[in-house]
Amino acid sequence: TKNLPLTFNLVQKNGAGHDGWSASQDLLTILGNFLKTYLIIKLGALGDVVMATSILSAIKADNPDAIVTWVAGNASRPLLELTGLVDEIIVADEGIILNGSFLQKIKAVGAIFLKLLGRKFDCCLVPYRDWRYHLLHIGAKCKTVLSFRGEHKLIPGRYHGSEYLRLVLGNKFSSDSRLALSVPALRNTSQLDAPQILLAPGSPTPNATDWNRQWPLAHYVALAQKFCAEGFFVGIVGIDSTETVDSFFKDIDVTSYINKTNLTELLQLLSNARVLICHDSGVMHLMAMCGGPCISIFGPTLSIEKVFPSPQQIALHCPVALPCMPCYDGKKYTKCKKMECMRLVTPEHVFDTTVTLLGHRSVC
Repeated sequence: TKNLPLTFNLVQKNGAGHDGWSASQDLLTILGNFLKTYLIIKLGALGDVVMATSILSAIKADNPDAIVTWVAGNASRPLLELTGLVDEIIVADEGIILNGSFLQKIKAVGAIFLKLLGRKFDCCLVPYRDWRYHLLHIGAKCKTVLSFRGEHKLIPGRYHGSEYLRLVLGNKFSSDSRLALSVPALRNTSQLDAPQILLAPGSPTPNATDWNRQWPLAHYVALAQKFCAEGFFVGIVGIDSTETVDSFFKDIDVTSYINKTNLTELLQLLSNARVLICHDSGVMHLMAMCGGPCISIFGPTLSIEKVFPSPQQIALHCPVALPCMPCYDGKKYTKCKKMECMRLVTPEHVFDTTVTLLGHRSVC
């Protein structure tokens, strides 16, 4: 059976693609009679999906021949493809499922229902507390369904990747359990001329998904000025829907990759950078995937739940114990205009932490 998954992957790549899967579903059903099958339903933001890849690492470590089907959002599909550990990806529109009209919700859930109708899985993992996500697997026949409802509730104050690992391992989960994110398969980038220091300021608009977690843009600019003055090679990365971020750095000698990279190119930059500096955002989780150093700034959210446990992942917090911090309750943020918890983390503190991490003041 060890050659069977390889055969499936070849048919999958030459078939109808991730939206259709007509060329590979029959073969997947056949293989399911011989190999253990998993259905994972995890949409959400890119960072959430990155942390959930700890499930993949655990499944493949225990059973390398297992077949994994993942119901994901369109934004995370390229990332799951790069892991090489997901055999089938079914795309769902989470925005419509949660916030669309009644008819839109019926149509979106119905599309997933039809794709999974009659399919058999040994285990279905739904790492959510929200019951609505269980609607996505009602067409499938699952021997076991595991979620963060009932006895498997998400434990506050733990890294979410560890909680995903606990969900799949069950009684086998212990202090000895190996936590690992799935590493994306990238071509050799050792010769890539990438900045040693990358900054990810985010998009300066309330419509940005990380708006409530953003470190002030003026702080990022001041930090870039300090690094450039010390001779560091600095770059800025990310997506900016306002197309204004570059203008704030126009008088600083930084290389901008804002809105200029796809996911693979961004991962290549991260893999070659000496350090990433950001707030709680998707790029922070991508750097954890790449195994590189990251300094992240936290305020509204708990860093212990978001930062991969590693000496290379450093979280900085407000030096003052504000009574309103953190304010995120798992669903929403408190309306706040001052954002003191982020503003009080100074560029000087971040600079000094970075220099200590790198071991010297200049890379030139």
